[in-house]
Amino acid sequence: PWERQDPVWTLVAFRLSRYLLDLARADLRGVAHRVPLRTRDQLLRCVASIGANIGEGYARPGNAERARFYAYALGSAREASVWYRAVGDALPGEVVEQRVEVLARIRRLLLGLMKAARGRRW
Repeated sequence: PWERQDPVWTLVAFRLSRYLLDLARADLRGVAHRVPLRTRDQLLRCVASIGANIGEGYARPGNAERARFYAYALGSAREASVWYRAVGDALPGEVVEQRVEVLARIRRLLLGLMKAARGRRW
C-alpha cells in the first residue's frame, strides 16, 4: 500500500498501531452483538488515536511538539488496555492478553520515542 512509502512507516510503534487497529476491528466485528455500541466505539477510537497521534507527532518539526503527540499516543495506548479489558467477557482470554501485550510493546516504544525527541538537538 501507499502508506508503506511514507517515512513514518519506519517507526515500529506506528506499524504496530496499524496492526492493532486491524485486529480491534476484526475482534469487535465478531462480538458486536455482545458488546454495547458505545464500548466498541470507544475501543476503536482510542486504538485509532494511537497511530493518528504517532503520525501527527512524526510530522512535527519541533522536538517538544513531537514528544507531546507521542505522549498523546501513549495515553491512548493506556486507555485502549482498559477498554480491551472491558470487552474481555466477549472475547477469548488469550485474545485479550495478546492485544494487551501489543499495547504494552507500543507503550515501551513510545516511551523511547518520547525520550529521544526530548533529548535530541536538531
